[in-house]
Amino acid sequence: NFRFLKPEKHIKFSLGIREGSVDLVSLFKRNLNSVPVANDTSFGVGFAPLTTLENLILKLELYLNSFKFKSKYNFVGEDIKIMGLRLNDKYKITTACAFVDKFISNIIDYQKKKEILKKEVEKFSKRFVDIKNLEIFINTADILDDNVVYITVTGTSAEAGDDGQVGRGNRVNGLITPYRPMSLEAAAGKNPISHVGKIYNILANELAREIVSKIKDVREAYVYIVSQIGKPINKPQILNIKLKYNKSSNIATINKQVERLAQKHLDLLVNFWKKALNKKIKIC
Repeated sequence: NFRFLKPEKHIKFSLGIREGSVDLVSLFKRNLNSVPVANDTSFGVGFAPLTTLENLILKLELYLNSFKFKSKYNFVGEDIKIMGLRLNDKYKITTACAFVDKFISNIIDYQKKKEILKKEVEKFSKRFVDIKNLEIFINTADILDDNVVYITVTGTSAEAGDDGQVGRGNRVNGLITPYRPMSLEAAAGKNPISHVGKIYNILANELAREIVSKIKDVREAYVYIVSQIGKPINKPQILNIKLKYNKSSNIATINKQVERLAQKHLDLLVNFWKKALNKKIKIC
């Protein structure tokens, strides 16, 4: 994932693997009729569809970090953060992007390449919003007169210790959305068999997307799932779904369709780990 990060040169590994607590290890080994039990009392949330701004930010980040883009602009590092703001019909996009030093000859070259990146962001963003309503900012912490710019050796700010903390990053849909319902659970690094902090967040998003895509009269879907430690993962305390319908909708019919979809997803949870093993789920 990091083209210029050489583990044997840039990283010192310190392994500290220990056994888990007795109670949680016992929970992991226990199952009820071959159904794993939840290893935590937690909740997962998901929603669909994404707004114009959410779609733009998610796809822009994927574009800037794509193999195709990196092949064309090798000076762009992997450490990219994008903040999107909508004020009525105006959009502001602030992008922080680590540049790779060996492709930058001097401060003037940095400025030129920064302008290239800005134009690429603008070009891509025009697919989603009117360019007249768009403002784009790149590496706004730069102080060019003092030669203070966002340049790295490896393409990530982690080389300077600024690597963040698990749990503060993107949710499983690839975004941080403060105006939407969110779980504070971090999905990365957790087992896909019984860790509901991972499983329920992925399930909630998958279910919300399927409801919106398969039931034409549903405009928006919000899914909330709450577990209870020690209970089967396919029997949450509650699976709550909020919907926005079209005005002429047959609500009773829609609710039955939604219930069937929800039950289908719960029934499939027993084999959720197989999807993870076969790389059929994505955690952004």
